[in-house]
Amino acid sequence: MMQRKAVDELIAMLPPHVGHFENSQYPLPITTTFIGDTAPDIENIRADLLSHRDGDVKNLLEPVLLGAELVEAVQPDRQDLFLSDERVQSLVFMGSKWHAGWVLVLGDNQHAEHIKLLQERDFMVFTDHPGLENTIYIGNRPTSPVYFLQLMVRYGLVWGRINPGDDHSMGHFLETDMPGFILVTENLPDLKYLVVLGLMKLGAPAVVPPDYPFPYGNYVVASSPEQALSRGCLFPNLRMRYEENEIIRLPAYCNPAHAQESFTIASRFGGTEASFFYMRKAEKPVRDMVIEGEPGNDIGIVVEVDHPDFSLDVAKTIEVDALKAINFIHGMRAKLSNGILTIALSEGVRFEPEQVAEAIRQGVRFKYPRIVNIGVKFIWNRDILIEQAAKVTLQRSERAQFVAAMAEENIAEFGVCIECRPFSQEHTCILTPDRLPMCASRTYHTVKAAVLFGSTVMPYKRQSEQGLPLRQLYPKGAVIDEARGEYEGINRVYADMTGGKLQRVQLHSLRQYPPTSCGCFQNLAFWIASINGIGIMSRNSKAVTPDGLHWFELANRAGGKQSPGILGVSTSYIRSRNFLKGDGGLQNVVWLDAKLKNSLKDVIPSGVKIATEEDIRTIADLKAFVGR
Repeated sequence: MMQRKAVDELIAMLPPHVGHFENSQYPLPITTTFIGDTAPDIENIRADLLSHRDGDVKNLLEPVLLGAELVEAVQPDRQDLFLSDERVQSLVFMGSKWHAGWVLVLGDNQHAEHIKLLQERDFMVFTDHPGLENTIYIGNRPTSPVYFLQLMVRYGLVWGRINPGDDHSMGHFLETDMPGFILVTENLPDLKYLVVLGLMKLGAPAVVPPDYPFPYGNYVVASSPEQALSRGCLFPNLRMRYEENEIIRLPAYCNPAHAQESFTIASRFGGTEASFFYMRKAEKPVRDMVIEGEPGNDIGIVVEVDHPDFSLDVAKTIEVDALKAINFIHGMRAKLSNGILTIALSEGVRFEPEQVAEAIRQGVRFKYPRIVNIGVKFIWNRDILIEQAAKVTLQRSERAQFVAAMAEENIAEFGVCIECRPFSQEHTCILTPDRLPMCASRTYHTVKAAVLFGSTVMPYKRQSEQGLPLRQLYPKGAVIDEARGEYEGINRVYADMTGGKLQRVQLHSLRQYPPTSCGCFQNLAFWIASINGIGIMSRNSKAVTPDGLHWFELANRAGGKQSPGILGVSTSYIRSRNFLKGDGGLQNVVWLDAKLKNSLKDVIPSGVKIATEEDIRTIADLKAFVGR
């Protein structure tokens, strides 16, 4: 009988002692899922296996998974195959936001063909075959599939907030939200098949061959790689991309890769105060291209957009993309320094206004597709250049002052971004002009531009959240608590975006109702209750906090949820005047990792004592250092 043979094989493999995996808050993640903090007992697992080996296979699956993890936990290559918490955080972020999901491919039948099709559809592939390009190898022992399960359950423990020991809730969460599936290409060895059935019991859907031997599990049957892909993609837990129908293409002579190329400069023009590049709102309908004068040593380029919402801050933001688009042309490099434009050309490359204008227009639309009416004006006429250069200098100064003056207090709408929701059920990022998001890869102005003019940056989404806007501008509403940054409108948007799970958020306090955190935060700020002060650790720091926590433990606490006492923060936000002002701000920071402290030394208030891991080791040391 298949399961008797599999159980006997597993019992023979059980180790004499309990091992563990390193670099994780959960040294035995599967064990934690089933029995919480209770230490595993190998003899009890052996007894459970023996008592159920001839009964219903469902009753075997828990001891099989526990035993399989213990087998792997003593293998000499366990750390090579085990995914550290840091790696899991990366896979959760990348696998659910920028990939369609994870797929574990098992078996020898057309293995490479299955993987090729999956990768073409943007899946992140795990495999029991070593040496395959762009895959993650889990080992080829019959117990090796537990490495994929360890990823699954840590996704539930950290981002799903499933309590240790609650395998029932874990199964339901993974079934609906785990972004992946198992693809079995052929019948597997008995024990390996039993372990895979255990993964299915804990929520992993599977594509299986026609002679799949079990009556259990969420599965579909496929007999070819093409069928496996098409049927696997229908599982509702996977992420999908939702885009508008129009396809935006760059001209054939443009390629973003050209912007990174180096070349020998054969000629250049511009580089004087009479040369400029400027983007602004049009005062009248635009023409695709206008040329004033004959080409000379100086050049002015004005890009105008005919749209009522093309505000000064949006123009300043998109101007960067408009200029960069010129560099998509092979052998051409445009540079703007202190408002002065210089264009360099490689040997044999000519500056063709028609091509450059089209590159600018399509380069802008390549990122912001709903900007349609774009006019590009090339100015070579000397008299007009001098006049327009002075005008542009004044406009640039006025624009800079306007943008610098924008603040949380004087704007009516805040930015809302849920790009990181594929791996976080609740994360809703609130952006203001002086509160850069914790990832530091967006700004209030870039999100505003994307809301107004669309964006071709389209991460994957949960199918259940297809109707939620990735980005929006939302009225901030009345002020509830100015110091902590609580607003009626922002509480309302949190309630709307989380289905009522979260009702309050305070932008500038981490103690009671902090904003949710994503998983790609630059730094983590945390409250040290014993000293009533703030600590901050930079991403992937090797430091240890005064209360003994490592980066991965802090990240697990924060990732994807509202966690009182901990919050992801960008370095720019730390430098802002509003940084956690409800908790005392920079004046109340008592601990930083040494690298972060060095980078912030120019903004640390005079007289404020801040310890690092190089100064202290314990809370008692910290109290003595800061004098509290």
